[in-house]
Parts: sequence; C-alpha cells; structure tokens
Amino acid sequence: MIKKVINTGIVIIMTAGIAFAASLSVESDTQEFKDSDSKIYLEGNVKVKTGDLSIKSPKAVVELDKKSNKVNNVEFKENAYSYIMQSGKKHEIKAQLLNISLLNKVFTANGNTISSITEKDKPVVIVTADRQEYHKNTNQMKAFGNVNIQYKDVDTLSNQAIVDLTKDNDVKKIQLIGNAKLTQDKSTINAAKLTYDNISQEAVALGNVYTDITTEDNKRLEVWSDYQSYDKRINVVTASGKTKIKYEDYIAHGPKVNVYGDKKTKKLNEAIFVGRSKIETKGRTIEADRISITMNPKDFKAEGNVKSVIPNIGN
Repeated sequence: MIKKVINTGIVIIMTAGIAFAASLSVESDTQEFKDSDSKIYLEGNVKVKTGDLSIKSPKAVVELDKKSNKVNNVEFKENAYSYIMQSGKKHEIKAQLLNISLLNKVFTANGNTISSITEKDKPVVIVTADRQEYHKNTNQMKAFGNVNIQYKDVDTLSNQAIVDLTKDNDVKKIQLIGNAKLTQDKSTINAAKLTYDNISQEAVALGNVYTDITTEDNKRLEVWSDYQSYDKRINVVTASGKTKIKYEDYIAHGPKVNVYGDKKTKKLNEAIFVGRSKIETKGRTIEADRISITMNPKDFKAEGNVKSVIPNIGN
C-alpha cells in the first residue's frame, strides 16, 4: 500500500473527455492518497471545482478509475454545498451527503436536501426532499421523500417529483407522484399523480382528484373526479369520471363538467355538466342532459329531458 498525505494542498486531476471539464481542481487542509483502493481522502475546507461546477464540504472522497486514473466519483460528506452558474442562473444543492458521478453526469444528494435555481439573486425554484438527483445529460431533477417544490406562485407536495428543465435552466415540466398536492392562487388540487406543464400552462391530475377552488365571490367550489385538467391560458377546468361538484347548498353529479372563468375577474364562475347529470339543492333533485351552474349570481339551469323530484310537498 502506498499512502501520501498532503497538508493544505491543491491537486489537479486530469479528467479529459469526462463530464464537466478537462480537469478537477481539489483544495483542502489535508489530502491522503491510497494507491490500494485508488482513492483520495480530503479533510478540512474541501473545495472542488470542475468547469462551471463548484463544491464545498468538510470532507470528501475522490474515487479514481484504476486503469485510466481518471475520476469516477466524488463523494462529499457532512453538509455539502454545490453550485453551477449557467445562462445567468445559479443552480445550488445542499445536503448531508453529495455524490457526483463524472462518468454519467449525475448528482445524488441525500439527507435534508435543498436545491434551488436563482436568477438575479431571486429564487425561481426551491426543492426540498429526503433525496434528490440531478441528471445533467437530460437536464432533469428527481426528488424522493417528503418533496416540496416552490415555483413562482405554485407550491407543491408529493412523495416523488420529476422536474424537467430547459437548456437555460428554466422549468419546463413538473411531475408529482404519490399524494400530490398543488396550490396556486388560493386554490388547491389533490391527486395520486399531477403534472404541471409550464410551457402550455396546463395542469393535469389523475386518480382520486379533489380540487378546492376560490370563486369570484371568494367562496369555495369543490370538485371531485377521476381526471381533471386546468388550462391557465383559457382559464378552464375540465373534470371527468365520477364527477361531483359542491358549491354552498348545490351538489351536482355527472360524467363530465367544464368550469369556466369570468372574463373580467378571471375567477372560475360557471360550471357546465355535459351528459346525463343531476343537481341536488334544498331537498330537490333535478336530472337533465345538461346542467349549468353560476356562482355569481348563484343560479342553475337544467336542459334536455328534465326531471324534478320535490319531496314532502304537503301532509
């Protein structure tokens, strides 16, 4: 075994053709190289830089390929911090443990992980989770366990999440998997799986979907269904599959419903059921081929083969 200890040293390890740059600059208080396992052990004020990537931590281990002597992995321990500057945006990752594979260009963060993208010192995206991965080849972030994403006016919770980024590190798509919850503009969507496309400005929810919407008059409109989508550009919510809506004393059921926004206030204000549907209010039940409900003014209209049931009309 060959062992080398370097105090307050700087080591440049050539990594041509690998990952982020042609060299890996390593700085620390002490550095120990073990030839037997082809690893460099770093301690004290560890600073690593390769291309546009910089990492800091109290301890780190650099793993070298035994044949080529090129860097395979770098593992940072005890509150690691890394950042990349690209296209005027700063991509940061903080974690208890941080592993960087230079061969497949994957960051893996474990333990109280926080990743963020800031632009002009303002956070654009903040992701917290038990574990996170960043795949540089696909420009994709993955998060696992107690995932929380804050993006502009969108706040999400889920068991897992996938965030697709553009080449300029802008958010392209957010996928939430397992106990997904998205809050925006005082309205909330809950589902088994939820996808938010930032390009098309559309949110799609699948599986036991429940949406709590703030209406034009600041009241609650609740929607249950198997599937729901919200198109922000045209301000329309579409729900299908065991659909149910509740607004004050109105409870309506049907195969499909579209909820439209008011042209002036932009708040969702009109729900239209398509297909054989029914509405219950004040003890009455009305069935029809088409039922429309407005929240302000509060009203409803039934059309097509209308059937009403009014119980207890007298003794």
